[in-house]
Amino acid sequence: MHPSGLRRSLRLLAAAALCFIVAACATPPKIAACEPVEGFDPGCVIPNRALLREAVASYRAHYKTMQVGPMLALTEDAVAIPFTTHWLRTDYFIVIDFSKPAYEKRLYVVNWKTGETEAYHVSHGLGSRVSERSYFAKRFTNLIGSGTSSVGAFVGGQEYQSPRWGRAMRVRGLDATNSRALERTIVFHSNETFFDKDTNKFGWSCGCFMMDATDLPRILSLLQNGGFVYAGPAALFDKSSADKVRECNPNCGDQDRCKPAPGANPIGAVPGIQAPAPAPDKPPYHIVPIVMPGETYPVPSQKPPGVAARAKPAGG
Repeated sequence: MHPSGLRRSLRLLAAAALCFIVAACATPPKIAACEPVEGFDPGCVIPNRALLREAVASYRAHYKTMQVGPMLALTEDAVAIPFTTHWLRTDYFIVIDFSKPAYEKRLYVVNWKTGETEAYHVSHGLGSRVSERSYFAKRFTNLIGSGTSSVGAFVGGQEYQSPRWGRAMRVRGLDATNSRALERTIVFHSNETFFDKDTNKFGWSCGCFMMDATDLPRILSLLQNGGFVYAGPAALFDKSSADKVRECNPNCGDQDRCKPAPGANPIGAVPGIQAPAPAPDKPPYHIVPIVMPGETYPVPSQKPPGVAARAKPAGG
């Protein structure tokens, strides 16, 4: 081989070797790992990790300060709403991500002991919607008659049989952003006409947590007598409404205080467009318990100290 040809071949061989070394040593792009939040949701079923942190912090704060016992709330029409607040349950808690659209699963049930998370669909109020053709929500208030959903912490009460909804459960709001939940008769219920995952219907309520009829029994069982719900993010609260008590939403059956809109349906409504095809669920995540036998779980299992003098739940 001619010397010039040999040199050229050696240069090409050296260049190829260099490229191989550089490729082998190159650092692959880092993919952000989804870390559990205090051991919760290791499978990252809840994409909004900041919201999960909000919920856990809210639970811990309310567990130590929440008043318990029987109470009576009155609606504006002086209808009595009995409610007994029990100590917050320590088996499961619920997180609702209202930044996601209604056609996506955004109600999450989290197991306090294993961190395992389940996902379900849930509605938002008609007054919270972005538009008549949108499944997204943008405005959350504490206003009577608004037809909006509220953000903040809730505690579940006792299941009852609603003349309109059938199985239902009231919730008491624990924060300034949702303190009128009982007065507004905000409840968990189902309504297959406006919310049915099998027919891809994900409509609006008038502020209630409307769910698929097949999912509701599971959620009611976890809410009964002290189930904790955190709906957020808290930043969705409409601060301009904080100093008001009520507003008129004619689409939510507020006939006594404002003229109903033509064709208004106080039970619910569906957007004027079809919901997208359901997205497939994530593969099952095999949970490894984060607590070994004999160790303390990450939440209190007894009543917090210094609250023994507070009212006890009825029958407790």
